[in-house]
Amino acid sequence: MALGAPIFPRSSMRDIQQFDGGFPSFSQPQEVGCFSLSRRDDQRRQYHDDARALKPLVRRGPGPVVTHLNINLDQGMDVFIDHKQEYKMTEHLEFLLQWIAHHPTEFNKLRPKIQMVCWRGKLHELLTTPYDRQNGWILCVCKIDGILYMSSFENRNHESRRLSETKKDRTFMYWGFKFEQYMTNQPDDEKEFKKPVDNFESFQTVLFSRLKNTGILYGAEMDCYDPEVGTEKAPDRYVELKTARNIENNRQYQNFCNHKLMKFWAQSFIAGVPLIVVGFRNDYGRVSSTEEIPTQSISRRVRVMLTS
Repeated sequence: MALGAPIFPRSSMRDIQQFDGGFPSFSQPQEVGCFSLSRRDDQRRQYHDDARALKPLVRRGPGPVVTHLNINLDQGMDVFIDHKQEYKMTEHLEFLLQWIAHHPTEFNKLRPKIQMVCWRGKLHELLTTPYDRQNGWILCVCKIDGILYMSSFENRNHESRRLSETKKDRTFMYWGFKFEQYMTNQPDDEKEFKKPVDNFESFQTVLFSRLKNTGILYGAEMDCYDPEVGTEKAPDRYVELKTARNIENNRQYQNFCNHKLMKFWAQSFIAGVPLIVVGFRNDYGRVSSTEEIPTQSISRRVRVMLTS
């Protein structure tokens, strides 16, 4: 056979009945370590064996819903320091393996329980597959000393979207990172907000959980932590930050529940993150309100929407 592009086995997602059945047991994730990443050069990131990139959530007011805000997510887009997706794809498990190399004692203690090592993003893709007809994936699994190491490759759909990225696509992506900057700094710190948004930087937690009989060690990027949470036990103190368009009618609310909330829930559930803070914006990138949504409340919220 002539050499060419690699051939991967395919799995059809059209037969939804293959996913019927009860949800398998999934133990509460436990944090076993953490690390930070920063910019090394225009393409690569640097590993730091500490929590220097972890930032606190700075609320904009009391209560779970804060209104009458005027946060400009467009600010600083012209100086955005972007770690492009094509470079991020080449990292695979590099930094998670660096953590393992830096912490042999912790890893060896867990090793008898571990059957798989991966990133949270791979688990998220698998969990949402039955509900996502547009995005496929290519996973690569390598078995070493009895442990499955799982990473991924860019498929044709993802490559096509990346190469045809529009200014609007780039703007939406930037708004998400800018919202994180606003929600992790004091609102009167104009000097900090004028700094370029740098998505090379990130804080990563290392978690262990068990999916039925499979022990999984995985890394997950965390946006910030909640300083009001009394316990230091992670991941209970972590918070996900998200943006969404203002909801103006019932149809938009249904779309928000069916699409945005489903992805928010899956991402947070996998990592044991109890709280999501959503910034609601208009079409010009102005956030007028924020809402704190407990992860556990999302399934009930969607059920109420479906039956109303």
